[in-house]
Amino acid sequence: MTALSRHHIPSSSALLMRILERPELVSAVRELPAPVLGKLIDRIGLEDAGELVALASTSQLERLFDEDLWKAARAGEDETFGPERFALWLRVMLEGGEEYFIQRLSELPQDLLALAVHRLVLVLDMDALAARMVGASDEMVELDHALESSTFEEWEEFRLIARDPNVWDDVWYALLALDRDHHDRLRALIEQCCAMSTEFINGQGSLYDVLTSEEMLESDVAAEREDRRAGEGFISPADARSFLELARRAAALDERDPITRAYFRTLERPSIEKPGLAYVPASVEATSADVDQLVQLLEAAEVVSPAHARPLAALTAGANKRQKSKDKSTTQRRTAPLFEGAMSDLRESDALLFSERVEELGYLVNVLMAGGEFEGRRPRPVEALETVLKTCEAGLRTHLKTKTVERDQALLVLRRTPADRLFRQGFASAPQAAPSRPPRSP
Repeated sequence: MTALSRHHIPSSSALLMRILERPELVSAVRELPAPVLGKLIDRIGLEDAGELVALASTSQLERLFDEDLWKAARAGEDETFGPERFALWLRVMLEGGEEYFIQRLSELPQDLLALAVHRLVLVLDMDALAARMVGASDEMVELDHALESSTFEEWEEFRLIARDPNVWDDVWYALLALDRDHHDRLRALIEQCCAMSTEFINGQGSLYDVLTSEEMLESDVAAEREDRRAGEGFISPADARSFLELARRAAALDERDPITRAYFRTLERPSIEKPGLAYVPASVEATSADVDQLVQLLEAAEVVSPAHARPLAALTAGANKRQKSKDKSTTQRRTAPLFEGAMSDLRESDALLFSERVEELGYLVNVLMAGGEFEGRRPRPVEALETVLKTCEAGLRTHLKTKTVERDQALLVLRRTPADRLFRQGFASAPQAAPSRPPRSP
């Protein structure tokens, strides 16, 4: 009799030690895609992942920040920058040593640093402030009292006042560290933050002046983030909501919508990585076998799924196997039997076009995850995928306009019609197949 054994999942600390005690796996961490490294850090816990963060290149850090520093208050709403989370990253990065810390700060985008520092620190030019307050003695006394009661430090002619005293020590140390080797860059950063603080405090009488300082900076940083993520297949919540609204209104169903066209144009542009920014504290260089070994370890620890890379291709391959099966109950459980069957036939007859349709399905899954809502929260990938298949099924049947449909007819439609157009047709014609109405931003 064979004894049953329970699959053992290592604890976070045990997983971290398995990686750190083997030089080839340590080196392989630097080769991981940022989303995978992010899942590993989440599993360990950011506060305890200082050794892993110290291995990350600047390019990896930028991608990690894209994911971790921007959150939406509710599913489907626009994501906003979280400065307190950035302060925690500063503390964790410092665990990698001062040299690493300074190098990373000097290589991060200037606007990202300015946005983070401005949200954490109020920067005042005391000389300029005193000149403006000449003659306003009562107001100056009140201002002096308020300034003296705050947490602050002086740097050259500037006073840096903590907006959040709980993270002040981490922020101030980071600025001092940057000053050590990159004084000019820090000077430019402080001047930029001071200009935004001045605009914010003075409130110069028009919304335009405010938007051109603090809020516009976040808009610029957010736009750069969206450009990076778009090349990796992500879609912004605003674009996702616009796509769903066009589908809901049944607008121009006979052609591809402009949001989808722009998305696939972005994917066609080659991404350019910044050279020479990787920090290499170890002497061992990772091979592809080392990276594969690390990924297998992460799969065994359930940090990432074994099907993480090609979930849609795996699903459609599974649909083909189910179609060939004689088990009727299996066929009846399928979310979208006609659409899945057509995808299976397309995979057999035209692999290139099949790949295009899989990319379109991936895009639709991203749309629902970015702009949709499921039971009051962001849909999980499998929930979004099931909804996409169901909605494409409804669109396919609407397109054919007949009660009795043969698979060869469905295949012919799928050859001529992108999945995103079928989704829009199904979304408009069959509300019961469509996802919940996404929340609207205020």
